[in-house]
Amino acid sequence: MKIGKLAFLFFILGLLICQSAQAGITMRLMAVNPADSPQTVTIKSYLPVEIKPEDVIYKDDLEVVYDTQQGSYYVYGEYQLKPKEVLEKEIELRDIWVIDLSQVAMIRQEAKEILESFKKTNSLDRATALYNGIDNKLKEVEQMQAIASASPGYKISNYRNSVSLLNAAKAELLAAKTLLAEIAPRGMASLTWKIILFIIIFLGILGAGFFFVWQRQTKLEQEEQKPQE
Repeated sequence: MKIGKLAFLFFILGLLICQSAQAGITMRLMAVNPADSPQTVTIKSYLPVEIKPEDVIYKDDLEVVYDTQQGSYYVYGEYQLKPKEVLEKEIELRDIWVIDLSQVAMIRQEAKEILESFKKTNSLDRATALYNGIDNKLKEVEQMQAIASASPGYKISNYRNSVSLLNAAKAELLAAKTLLAEIAPRGMASLTWKIILFIIIFLGILGAGFFFVWQRQTKLEQEEQKPQE
């Protein structure tokens, strides 16, 4: 029985032989019974962490089970195999490892608009550095998404790298927005003081004008009164 278990652990293969398909990605699993007697073998293979049950298009007679410790789903099944028998199972996954490039375009456009808002501030250099960092990350995402690869493993790796770059670009975009929000009140305060100063000067000029008019009017009245005396 121990030898059977060791043989089972050593020879049961979970080969991830994937190939791109129009409907999705095909995953083939293979198990082997190397013993000279019938054995019950278990197929258990973890799915990529991005996959949910609704993304499994076809799973044969395998079950889709969630592992709370690993935080991901796996396919599972138990089978009675004859001596030296090889068992193959096939599942098909929806191809969800694609970045929507319209999201990339939206982030870039928003970054450009924010950079434009910095052009009349003292923080233009810092904002330009943030924009360049965002743009470089977005270009890298576009380049990775443009690569056609026959290897699903490489495709999934590219997708994960792209998601990481997009999150970093969003973080830098948020930093630019925060910086702009910090500068904006100062700009508004400066404008407010300019308006107040203008009003004070205007009222001062207006008051001086009224004073000179009043003084001139008083002098004329005094001169008119002198002949009468």
